[in-house]
Amino acid sequence: MYLLGKNPKQTDNILARVKKISEHLFADIPGPELVLTQSGIEDLYAQTKSDSLYLIAEGNIAATFDDQTSIIYEVGDLIGLSHCYGLPSPKFNSQEPLVLHQYDATTLLKFVTSDKEKQSMWTSYLITLNAAFIDAYGQLAKQIPTPKTGFIDYNKGDEIIRQGDVATDVYSIITGSAEVFVDNVKVGDVLQDELFGAMAVFTGSKRSASVIAAEHCSILSVPKEEFISLMHARPETTMTLIENMARCITDLNSKVTEMSHKEQIL
Repeated sequence: MYLLGKNPKQTDNILARVKKISEHLFADIPGPELVLTQSGIEDLYAQTKSDSLYLIAEGNIAATFDDQTSIIYEVGDLIGLSHCYGLPSPKFNSQEPLVLHQYDATTLLKFVTSDKEKQSMWTSYLITLNAAFIDAYGQLAKQIPTPKTGFIDYNKGDEIIRQGDVATDVYSIITGSAEVFVDNVKVGDVLQDELFGAMAVFTGSKRSASVIAAEHCSILSVPKEEFISLMHARPETTMTLIENMARCITDLNSKVTEMSHKEQIL
């Protein structure tokens, strides 16, 4: 097994240990329930029994999560454990010829727990495999930029953003709420957990509105360069921003409609 991407030597060493343990563990395993010979496979568990485990005898299999391949399983690797336990699982696929040894999950698990030595190896296999994934995740997490954020407290009436100022940060309200003013006229509200101040960051323009604390607020401030990096690393931030902007546009449309109705009445 190997993980796609740049892995440190420590991760490679852990994976090598996984391979060594599995070689010893499955060295004397009885013949498989079925030998599958495939020229390639699009989705293993869509074509075979869901309560089966597989040892790869020939070829490689890719594990794909949300159309992104992240793990390649090699000869001797066991696949399907998470699938058999009903846990979130990847799609197993391959574009090359394969020979898979198929085992009933219950039968294989009885084999690896049939005596104390095998039980010990099986436990070591699972722990080492888990350590490999944890180590790989830890290395990946180090590559995700951590924004240089700051927390600022504002009292009711304090100015968080001033209309006409140069935009340097994006903000989010951790606790409390705020009001938005354009030319001293209230045009909206900013509620807890909402992002605000991002429009000027993207356009490079000056602040188009002032934001005033409606009550005591705790604000998270993120410099614009760090915020852009954060959006690349965590796409869900983009969705939050879009949702906030959509709500603001809806509120503004309502206000415009309301003003139009008042003018018609007058």
